Amino acid sequence: TLPTPRARGQLREGFRYVRHTPELIIPLLMMGLAGCLTYEFQVTLPVMASRGLHAGSTGFGFMTAAMGLGAVLGGLVVAARGKIGLRALVLAAGGFGIALTLAALAPSLPLELAALAFVGWGSISFMSMGNSTLQLTAAPEMRGRVMSLWFVAFQGSTPIGGPLVGWLMAVAGARAGLGLGAVTILTVALGGLIALRATHGSARASRVRPEVRVAEPTT
Repeated sequence: TLPTPRARGQLREGFRYVRHTPELIIPLLMMGLAGCLTYEFQVTLPVMASRGLHAGSTGFGFMTAAMGLGAVLGGLVVAARGKIGLRALVLAAGGFGIALTLAALAPSLPLELAALAFVGWGSISFMSMGNSTLQLTAAPEMRGRVMSLWFVAFQGSTPIGGPLVGWLMAVAGARAGLGLGAVTILTVALGGLIALRATHGSARASRVRPEVRVAEPTT
């Protein structure tokens, strides 16, 4: 299809379109919150390596490598299975949160590396499922505007949460940053599950609503 020509009011139209489409607004809200407080690994991992595990720069290198390896494997599995949609996104967020909780509590570097491999897996699964769900759900003429909102929700929210996460680790310790990310993504998963059930419940009610007819009196 030909690209939609630029015109005034397109961004406003995109917001309106997303707001009235649950399959779009729910993933965007989930990523906005997760991007703000969960995807702060450039802040949390160095502090976790140096102060939480006392592993230094070598340990930090292993931690990033473990997370990258998990992300590669997770991406391959997501591509092979091809599952998208709100249900798959909620499950990915839940698994991501569990792995991040284990990473925040890991008492040693080997256990941290194992947990971070699953963190990478869950992270790429959550991102790729959300991205694919938006692209395949949005109408072709609205896809560019929807994906722009996805980029803003992810990349635009991360700088907002960075100072807060850094302050929290300075006050509560090195593990608090990963812990906050875990609580956030688990909350996102729970909110997504509630929204998913509410959406499906409304759709089911509209499908089974009986048609009421008024009988005309006979003479």
